[in-house]
Amino acid sequence: ASLVAFAGRELERRCGIAPSGTHIQPVILGTDARALSVAQALVAEGFDVRAVRPPTVREGTARLRISLTLNAGEDATARLLDTLATLLSEVPA
Repeated sequence: ASLVAFAGRELERRCGIAPSGTHIQPVILGTDARALSVAQALVAEGFDVRAVRPPTVREGTARLRISLTLNAGEDATARLLDTLATLLSEVPA
């Protein structure tokens, strides 16, 4: 639970995204292309983050699915969120 709270605070602080309050955090990016691009860049940095696209979600609501696990601590989570914040500023909407 403490990792979920940490991730939520840091996601809001670093990315301006409201936390889900659970171990699964969606990050809605809108377009399929942006979701895929950000997910691929995160994978290249060593993070297992998946893009979820239509028809699984409504058109225009493509997103990343971040799943916090017991295998990751605050340091890895902070690195993920730093990387995500950078990518969100670099990959156009």
